[in-house]
Amino acid sequence: MATEISNPANPLRVRFTRKPVDLHEVLAATPYDERPEPVVISETRELTTAEYDVFANTLLQDRDWLAGKGGYLDHATRHVVEVKAENRKTLYVDPSGSAYGRYVGIAVEA
Repeated sequence: MATEISNPANPLRVRFTRKPVDLHEVLAATPYDERPEPVVISETRELTTAEYDVFANTLLQDRDWLAGKGGYLDHATRHVVEVKAENRKTLYVDPSGSAYGRYVGIAVEA
C-alpha cells in the first residue's frame, strides 16, 4: 500500500460527509458540511463505470477493499482511499477502520 501526497506544500483538500447513503447525499451535503481537510491518499481504487455506479449508490455497504483502512494515522492528516472511474467524479473514502464509506468526500478547489 503506497502512501502519497501529491504536493506536500499544497495538499489535496477534501470536504467529507459522514455516513452518506449514496453519491447524491455527498453532493448535496458537501457544500454545507465541515471545512475541507488535507488528506493523504493511501490507496487508489480504479473501478469500471458500472462498478463505480454500484459503489456510489451503496456507500454504506461493506467492501473487502475498504476494510481496516483510513483514519488519522499520524493524528493530523486523514488517510483515504481514492476511488476513480472514467467519466465519474473522484471520491475520497475514509472508512476509519470499517469496511464501508463512513466518511466520503470530494476534492475542493483551493
